[in-house]
Amino acid sequence: MISTFELALILLAIQGAIGAFDVLYNHEWDAQLPARPTAYLELRIHSIRAVLYAILFSGIAWFNWLGLFVWLLALLILIEILLTLWDFVVEDTTRRLSPLERIVHTILAMNGGAYVALLLYEMYAHWIQQPSALQFVDRGWMSVLLSVYALGVFLSGVRDGHASYRLARA
Repeated sequence: MISTFELALILLAIQGAIGAFDVLYNHEWDAQLPARPTAYLELRIHSIRAVLYAILFSGIAWFNWLGLFVWLLALLILIEILLTLWDFVVEDTTRRLSPLERIVHTILAMNGGAYVALLLYEMYAHWIQQPSALQFVDRGWMSVLLSVYALGVFLSGVRDGHASYRLARA
């Protein structure tokens, strides 16, 4: 039987795959955000969120966040959620999303809520009771996959940050 945490990891991996599709197809190909002067704030938010996701993907890939480190991980997740909500508002005020992008964002929000709920359960039920440490773990192929996601989302964040800076100066 699959554990709650294993399910959280699977949903996190799904989040990475759908997120990559969203960035590559919806943001880069369809909306061409890096070329839109009005997208500088949206790209800035995407850049910050991407760096947070890089930390989340790599941090979950290789570590259990024990004791007081649970609060750091919880803060990271909270900031990501707040940035996502801000992104929704900015998107709706600066451009019209395609039906596909709206659907993908809804699926990402639903899946994100599910993996966060399961991860928070793991953090509360198991990790917070432990002595404070970042405990190294090897999750096998899942560690590798999440590390690839971390690298990809980090590079995407750097690109979005550069595009945001360039557009804001134009």
